[in-house]
Amino acid sequence: MLNNEASWSRIHAGAGAGTDVVLAVDFYGTGRQEATFRHLCELLPDAPEVWHAVPPTVDGDWSAATGAGHLRWWAEGLSAVFGERRVGAVVGYCAGSVFASALADGLAERQGDRPTVVLFNPGAPGVATLTRDFRGLVEGMDVLTDEERTGMLAEMEEIQQAHAPDALVPVAEQYAALYRKGCKLLCQRLEVDAELGDELAAVLHSYLAYLTAALDVPPTPAWRGATSITSREHRGADFTDSERGFDVARADLLNSRDVAATVGPLLYGHGADQ
Repeated sequence: MLNNEASWSRIHAGAGAGTDVVLAVDFYGTGRQEATFRHLCELLPDAPEVWHAVPPTVDGDWSAATGAGHLRWWAEGLSAVFGERRVGAVVGYCAGSVFASALADGLAERQGDRPTVVLFNPGAPGVATLTRDFRGLVEGMDVLTDEERTGMLAEMEEIQQAHAPDALVPVAEQYAALYRKGCKLLCQRLEVDAELGDELAAVLHSYLAYLTAALDVPPTPAWRGATSITSREHRGADFTDSERGFDVARADLLNSRDVAATVGPLLYGHGADQ
């Protein structure tokens, strides 16, 4: 399943060598509508050095992805990228919060103390998560006509209603088939080689592997000690014992000055749960 590619990418330089680093886990893919950790870094005064987790590429069946496989991919890259440098904090967004929490478990053993953990709209993925993101993906296919996009969304609705809320893999399989059909139509409309459609589908398959793997990671009691930062649509997720809610839309959570003002002290080690 895993190809040998870099598992960590620096998204903010920070203060440089010798200082603690921050690890961020999120999935950046085609059609994303939400702000990212790059936006948050731009708002943080004296932002630390931040590295983003690069998910493994899928070479085969995405539904066979495991939590252990993804975590091993990232953990094995830590020594190569950071050497003996300490990880001061781990942050995660949405399903990435599952991986961030599990990485913090491993880091606690590796470096002798648990990094600060801050989670943004945390939660295990489900059909609702996938449907929301897939809807944005379809709506962003501007090359297709309104009628074609409406038809895809109608098919998506039928798929969702035919399955239980926890039937992530079967729903994802049918969404993926629908998306590949849309990509084929897109390539025909643009009069470009079908390789473009294959590349777009590969990004989706990587995301589906990411969600599938997140479902496979068992929680530990230590996860409750993190701090959750939530948007107005995500209040009361009960993923952690400490939650700080903000009256901002989900799409703007990582691009809010109020959120940055709260998160900064947590990442710098003042008032965060360890």
